[in-house]
Amino acid sequence: MRLVRGADGWWCIGRSATALLPDGLVVGGELTAEGRRQVAVAGVDDVPVPDHYSLTVVTSTACNLGCSYCFQNTPDGRRRIAPARLDARTTAACVAFAEERMAALGVSRLELLLFGGEPLLNPAGCLHVLRAFGARTQVTAGMVSNGVLLTRRTATRLADAGLAHVQVTLDGEREQHDSTRATRGGRPTFDLILANVAAAQQHTGLRFTLRVNATPDVLPELTTLLEQVAAVVDVPRTGLAIAPVLDYGAGVPAPGARAAREAVLACARAAELGFRLVRPRDDHCDFCSETDGLLGAVVAPDGTLFSCWDAVGEDDLAVGGLATGYHPDSPARWRRCGGELPRPRAFSDAFDAGLLDLIRAGARKEVTQP
Repeated sequence: MRLVRGADGWWCIGRSATALLPDGLVVGGELTAEGRRQVAVAGVDDVPVPDHYSLTVVTSTACNLGCSYCFQNTPDGRRRIAPARLDARTTAACVAFAEERMAALGVSRLELLLFGGEPLLNPAGCLHVLRAFGARTQVTAGMVSNGVLLTRRTATRLADAGLAHVQVTLDGEREQHDSTRATRGGRPTFDLILANVAAAQQHTGLRFTLRVNATPDVLPELTTLLEQVAAVVDVPRTGLAIAPVLDYGAGVPAPGARAAREAVLACARAAELGFRLVRPRDDHCDFCSETDGLLGAVVAPDGTLFSCWDAVGEDDLAVGGLATGYHPDSPARWRRCGGELPRPRAFSDAFDAGLLDLIRAGARKEVTQP
């Protein structure tokens, strides 16, 4: 559960719900006894009964971009992870493993995420995973992609195979983005990514979320970025998420509370343009919040299990394998998302509170309009 200070009280972001609490229920950033009682009665932080199992499958550890801040790169853009691609044999093992874990959990629905590297460097592997799981269980499938290889033909085939959602990252407005997220050959990618998203929206039912990496340089130009995006994509079918970049060694400075205000103003403009705003969430993660893999797993192309997406490829953080299950010593190797990196809480808390205030104001406006 998280408590963040909003304009009219404290936002309590729990596992099951989000609630706005009056100031008197929070003292020194902590819930009072009465605050804890009211949160408990409302069920804001109740642990929901599991209704799905989560599985992240890395289809390719390679990437066609060389972003210096990426957790899978060294600061100069070189890959620190050995190249590997998911094959049919490992896919079959993924299906068997997931079915066993789902049976133990007592659920029939799978939330599947295709990840990399860049997953579309192995498009056949992506399609095979989608079809293999789709033939055996109820699946909600998404992908994290840089969007460069998401051509109209590829998007159509993925959607036909069961893919429902794609998250694509942008590193600021056109010039900023192209200075960071260029191909390894140095070619710009901003216009190509947006053209691919627009074509996929026109010819498939895929939903998209654009994740904007928030850095002190990017934030002042967010409005420009929104205008550039809105000129190309189907805005009402596009979600917007703004998130800080964790510093994995590239020296990316963390934004603070002042930067959060810039981000909230940009979200207000995004709402005016018609973008869907992604609501803040608590710190729980289906993959790494529990050290026994009860709710989810992350699988590398060779079948190795990891506790979270940013541990993939680090052999000393492997926690098991598809054939053998979790190692007895896996809790000692377990790493949460982001590892030991300092969290930019000043930015995240101020931004999430401002975003919830913005969403609440929009809801009130919708209710009071004649």
